[in-house]
Amino acid sequence: TVSWTAVSGSGITYTVRYSTSSGTTTEPPSGASTMSGITGTSATLSGLSQGTQYYIWVVAVSSGRQGPYSTRVLQTTFAGPSQVSGVAVTPSSMNGSPTLRVTWTGPTGSGI
Repeated sequence: TVSWTAVSGSGITYTVRYSTSSGTTTEPPSGASTMSGITGTSATLSGLSQGTQYYIWVVAVSSGRQGPYSTRVLQTTFAGPSQVSGVAVTPSSMNGSPTLRVTWTGPTGSGI
């Protein structure tokens, strides 16, 4: 989620631009993704790749006119845990009923 401080005025909406390319400090590259028409002061970017750096810019829009872009912010998405490995299934029995015992080697990584 990206959040920012509101600008003063009525009828203000915001546009968020984001990209894996750096653009300039105050201007996104031409191919940056766009979320527009945002009426609040936050937006959730979705469809991002894990463990990837994204450059983000926000701009206020009023009556179809755009203000200057914010200074870009750089954020890296959460990389997530590694894949579980060593999965094994062993048939067994508990209290006379057939069961399956599943074991695995846990993932590694931050937050695990």
